[in-house]
Amino acid sequence: MKLPENLASLHNGEESLWIKAIEIIEQDQDLSAHVDLIERAMNLIQFFVREHVADGSDQETIQLFGIRLFNGLASAFRLITGGYFQTAAMIQRDLLETVFLITYLRIHPEKITTWRMADEKTRQKVFGPAPIRIALDKHEGFTEKKREAAYKQFCELAAHPTYKGFQMLAPKGLGAHCGPFLDQPTLKALIEEHVKLALQAGEAFTVFFPTNALADVKNKLHFMEGSVEWVKRYYKKTFYKSELADLRNLLDKIQESNLDQPSE
Repeated sequence: MKLPENLASLHNGEESLWIKAIEIIEQDQDLSAHVDLIERAMNLIQFFVREHVADGSDQETIQLFGIRLFNGLASAFRLITGGYFQTAAMIQRDLLETVFLITYLRIHPEKITTWRMADEKTRQKVFGPAPIRIALDKHEGFTEKKREAAYKQFCELAAHPTYKGFQMLAPKGLGAHCGPFLDQPTLKALIEEHVKLALQAGEAFTVFFPTNALADVKNKLHFMEGSVEWVKRYYKKTFYKSELADLRNLLDKIQESNLDQPSE
């Protein structure tokens, strides 16, 4: 049987919106910069998922987290550019929760096995969204509960059915729309959220993997150079300066070492 006509028509409408959304992104310097960093983060994650041989079950578990992060970044971006804004934000909430959890496991790598082997009761009590947020805030000395606020905003606007969330089903100034639609302010807002998630995902994920080979250095450096420039541009701050210099020096040393070796 052929695909029902209405579903084919819906897909054609989604593709048309995607083309228009990409035009908006490419014509906007800020949105283009955001999408560039999103792609760098996805490239970094994909590299260490596909090319790195895990040294044990814990690192393999982190690679599985990486697949979830990559798929979440990819699918949410596709939904944003295809006009399904609220559904994209649902995935962004999942990304936020996953980033918080992997950040916690970065601080406490000894608990990766505990998380992997935990039953449902333990997982909810120790590794649920709320206890993880509390643990991270306590570790960093934060008292403003910004993590909780960000998580709850995603819950209210997208993940849970709420009346306030229905605003994401309508182009600004118009009534609710059944199906995908293009709204430039919402597109911009969600991409701005997406790049922040991509930055956090790349940072949290990459530290679990060594920097031994030339490809390791190049992929980490590509992401870090992009993130440094992005943070400098949009937050007026410079992060990772010493780490970036260390990576560049390591890259030079590896390349020099390879040049000194005779070719076969």
